[in-house]
Amino acid sequence: MSSLRELSSSELNQVSGGCIGYDYNCAGSVSLNFGCNYSNYASFYSTKLGAYSGYLAGVYNVFADLAQSASQSVIATDIKNIASYVQLGAQIGTQNATNGLSIYKSVVSAISNSLSNGGTKITFPPSVD
Repeated sequence: MSSLRELSSSELNQVSGGCIGYDYNCAGSVSLNFGCNYSNYASFYSTKLGAYSGYLAGVYNVFADLAQSASQSVIATDIKNIASYVQLGAQIGTQNATNGLSIYKSVVSAISNSLSNGGTKITFPPSVD
């Protein structure tokens, strides 16, 4: 059996999934340090946020139709659309590191507007500002 050893920084980053760390200075301020490659992390989280936006829009549409007493076939279609919305949202989030946040904000705004107008379904993707 081989002896145990401390992991190098690159090995630790590889197994932990990242290089994010915190830098402290004497003045008490804290800064976030994306040591490896910031753009990879931003793109990763943008993709996740885009996918979540699709999920949120899809689930909202299911509940909007339930509240409107829609037929079972309409609700079943809404449920089937959730997966395609998630996939489309992830694709939009992947295109640019800020697209995930933009589409999330647009979905939240569309849901807010829909609730103001009686809880109608929203389109996905909504217009991204």
